[in-house]
Amino acid sequence: MKLRRRTSHLLVLGAFLAAGITAFPALAERAAADESSPRFPGGRYFVIGCGFSHSNNDDPIALAGKPGASHNHTFIGNRAVDAATTPASLLGGESSCGDVGDASAYWVPTLFAGRRALKPLVGVGYYVRRTSGPVQAFPPGLKMIVGDQRARRPQPLSVVGWGCGGFGAEPRSVIVPACPPDRSLHLRATFPNCWNGRDLDSANHKRHLAYSTSGRCPRSHPVALPSLVLIFLYPSTESTRPIQASGRYGAHADFINGWDQDTLEKLVAALN
Repeated sequence: MKLRRRTSHLLVLGAFLAAGITAFPALAERAAADESSPRFPGGRYFVIGCGFSHSNNDDPIALAGKPGASHNHTFIGNRAVDAATTPASLLGGESSCGDVGDASAYWVPTLFAGRRALKPLVGVGYYVRRTSGPVQAFPPGLKMIVGDQRARRPQPLSVVGWGCGGFGAEPRSVIVPACPPDRSLHLRATFPNCWNGRDLDSANHKRHLAYSTSGRCPRSHPVALPSLVLIFLYPSTESTRPIQASGRYGAHADFINGWDQDTLEKLVAALN
């Protein structure tokens, strides 16, 4: 699949939002960003857009098989995710990301304004090549968590962070900020992009993955993957400062690979 320079995908997403469409097919356009540029997203990428799917008190990675045991989560992507979800159960399922072969599960802690849960306007996943060498597709069944739901102090903004503005706006706050009426609230979570080549999960759900440094993966995690950058966009929050279900500093995001593997491999091959 040929990549082409993409400068207007945010306008396309904006048009969907302006029309009141909350679930739409993943964007077919693929982009070749200038890899020498430090600007977001920082490399060649393709992007998916997803509407709100559902929310519940389940976590099929950290609390698998324990329904109702988690704080509340907001899901995009696969519409049937609960505590019993497995990678196999995701495949071919209905998705709020549209019918492009992506039935993956993506989720973050729910935002609350008082007792009212806030639905995201849209969730966007950037699959970015941020290594100097080629990347491989996520292996079938891969599970990932980024961020710490139990954090009691600020986490690095390069991992999880909040901001006001569009998808390309840098996260500048470790807690949920109050955004003015003309700027939407967003959460950005950047997953690790290097895999140990063996494990689809690990005891703490993180050790099987690592981040690249200066475009290179560490020897302990030699398999380069796309960097999944997940962004949830919410309405402006000037009149209220929402709180997240996981606490003041507990921003995090989760992913289970439910892609049709042939489709994903073709998309990732185009990044190379």
